[in-house]
Amino acid sequence: MPKKSERKYGNYYRKRVPLPDGGYRDVYGKTLAERDEKVEALQRQLAAEKAEREEKGEAVYFFEYAAAWYGRQAPHMSDQMKAVHARNINSVICPVIGQKKMNEITTDDLADVMVGAAGKSKSYQKKLVMTIKQIFAAAVDANLIPKSPAAKLQPQGSDPAEKRALTEGQQDTLLQAVAGLPVETFCKIGLYTGMRREEILGLRWDCVELEGKAPHVTVRRACHWPDNFKPVVTEELKTPNAFRTIPIPPQLVEHLKGELQKLGKEKVESGSVYVIHDEEGGALTYSAFRSMWRAVDVRCVSDDYKLGDKIRNHKIIVTMDFKVTPHILRHTYITRLILAGVPLKRVQYLAGHSDPQITIKIYTDLMGHAPEDLIGDILSAFASETAADNKKGSTPESTPKA
Repeated sequence: MPKKSERKYGNYYRKRVPLPDGGYRDVYGKTLAERDEKVEALQRQLAAEKAEREEKGEAVYFFEYAAAWYGRQAPHMSDQMKAVHARNINSVICPVIGQKKMNEITTDDLADVMVGAAGKSKSYQKKLVMTIKQIFAAAVDANLIPKSPAAKLQPQGSDPAEKRALTEGQQDTLLQAVAGLPVETFCKIGLYTGMRREEILGLRWDCVELEGKAPHVTVRRACHWPDNFKPVVTEELKTPNAFRTIPIPPQLVEHLKGELQKLGKEKVESGSVYVIHDEEGGALTYSAFRSMWRAVDVRCVSDDYKLGDKIRNHKIIVTMDFKVTPHILRHTYITRLILAGVPLKRVQYLAGHSDPQITIKIYTDLMGHAPEDLIGDILSAFASETAADNKKGSTPESTPKA
């Protein structure tokens, strides 16, 4: 069978040429050579029209400019940011304004884009606004448009609930609930190293040292799922400060030694086995991670199950009256360091924070709120009243005689 581009439609050969507005134009020729010559002529015409628009300062269509902007920026972005921008452009922005010319887009058009994100979290909307602003700012810099319609665009939605670190009792409850399950190793690494989710899943045994005076793990790799499917492990971490070596306490050392014994020496010495791994020792897919983490979710109270309930069709009992996320493990680790009096610069290093202000923010939120920290202020505030009560109680009648 001839290729589709070589098939005849009646007495003519046809080819569909994409247009800047997202549509197509059919080009016909009695011979393939005639058709291809007409196609080349049309493509030259479209290129000339585009150049003329740009020369006059007229913007191209949004979908066309957004694709070009993404192509220029992608080599300088992390896989995570590429996924964010691609999702925003393809799934949220282009369906609304993709067929509009850049110089015709108004603030109302962008408000319509934001309607599509209504109900999403403020964090989600911040990323969407970031994509929109960067695209239009680049268009202004390129003199395609005189000013950005996104200049005053702001994310809506509510701020996320305040993160609360797990108490020591909650940590014990969590570890008892997941004991012996595959997710136990993930939870212990999170609680005892403060590593980010992608760092834990990118951790190989060649970065784990369990002997000597200072057992430690080295953060060198991160695991991402650009398409929410296959894992991609790279040495591109969230920030340069994320590269760090973290000493680990005996609780984690003993657990990891047990995991090593299960794996066997030969597998580990190959250097390619991940600490959290699939059946072949490789990094987990997104669905495999979600399946593993579900063992934590189902043991937490929910709208359907209360503390002590048995999960339908399972032997699982709900034992945690609090919610646990991978990030809460990290937040709990940082909280424990700060409350233990570890110097802020060391906390910043161990957490892999690029900006010390992040560490200071957590510090100021935490320090000084415990009763033992506040008792001095309370005694000082009520000192005069206490003194007056003492004086009132020391009357001549009540004063013992010598």
